[in-house]
Amino acid sequence: MNAESLFLQSLNITAIGMLIVFSFLILLIGMMKILEVLVAWMDKHFPSAQPAAEGADNTLLAVAIAAAKKFQGK
Repeated sequence: MNAESLFLQSLNITAIGMLIVFSFLILLIGMMKILEVLVAWMDKHFPSAQPAAEGADNTLLAVAIAAAKKFQGK
């Protein structure tokens, strides 16, 4: 094999590899766009629950803190 043949083979392998990576990236972007539409649709039809008002469960928080301090030996 001469140098020209090896150079052409390396260009061929490089082009094929770059096309595979580019195709995968295009596919990945397409799947992300599809998921974006699906999540927007699901959010419209199945809204998330509203968070509880702040300070509504201070007693449970105090119990959790006390238990953590007791577990740590403080």
